[in-house]
This record gives sequence, C-alpha cells and structure tokens, in this order.
Amino acid sequence: MNGNVEVVVIGGGYGGVTAANSLARRDGVSVTVVNPRPEFVERIRLHQRVTGSDDATEDFGKVMGGNVPLVVDTATRIDAAERQVSLAGGGTVSYDYLVYAVGSGAADPGVPGAAEFAYWVSDLEGAERLRSALDAAPATAPVTVVGAGPTGLETAAELADAHSPGSA
Repeated sequence: MNGNVEVVVIGGGYGGVTAANSLARRDGVSVTVVNPRPEFVERIRLHQRVTGSDDATEDFGKVMGGNVPLVVDTATRIDAAERQVSLAGGGTVSYDYLVYAVGSGAADPGVPGAAEFAYWVSDLEGAERLRSALDAAPATAPVTVVGAGPTGLETAAELADAHSPGSA
C-alpha cells in the first residue's frame, strides 16, 4: 500500500486504546477508534464506582493521543470485502486494517439463581446495577462477594471500607 494507511479500532477499552496509541505513533498511519461511549471506562476501577469512591470513567482526551479521532457509535457490521465498518448511526468507516478490541465480559457461571440474584462488576452497567441495589438495601444487609481474583478482592475491600465506621 502506498500513502497513508487507515486503521480502524473497534473498541475503546484498554486494548483498543493501547493499540490505537501505538499505531498512531507510526509515520503514515491514521487511526480512528469506534466506541459506543464518549468516555473511557476504567474497568479496573468499577468496584470503586459501586461504592461511589470513583466514577471509573476518564475523558478519552486523557488516555488517547490527540491525533486519534473517536467516533462515538456502535459497529453493527464488518464488511471485510469492502473494508468498511457499518455504524448504528447510519454511517460507515473505511479501513485498510481493522483491530477488533471489544473487550471481555462476565461469563455465566451456570449457578442456579445467579442470573436472578447476582451482580457483575465487569462492565459499567453491571457496576451501576449493583450500586443501585446496595443503595436500596439496608446498611446492615449482608453482602457476599463471590470470587477471589483481583476484581473480587478489590470489590470486597471497597465494600468493607465504604461500610466501616467513620467512612463517608
């Protein structure tokens, strides 16, 4: 390919932003990020959103290079033959190369009752649902955190800190 290389990154999470920033530093490469939200979600801070100690979002201008435009929309179709991404808003974005970095989510644990009664802290909506449920519950209501990985431990610690005597 001669001239400028157009790269489209679908997904503005950690992987997408890292790829976009790295690629945008190359001469002759233009990068566009497509993301459904206008702000970067700090997934590793979602446990703090649950308790209100951090909003777990950041302006893309603080995490992404100024030469990387953000298209706030949802990719609905990838046409590899035409090298275009169709957007929910009706537009398209053309590319020479595509980076598909839409992230990960919580897996269904297959545990009876989990779908009805459990809350995930793996995305912004899940953290918001948990925060609303905790706000509606009595302060003395028991809360059980399942999972001892980094997210589970951070969530348990954040919840304990938020409900300890003298906390705001």
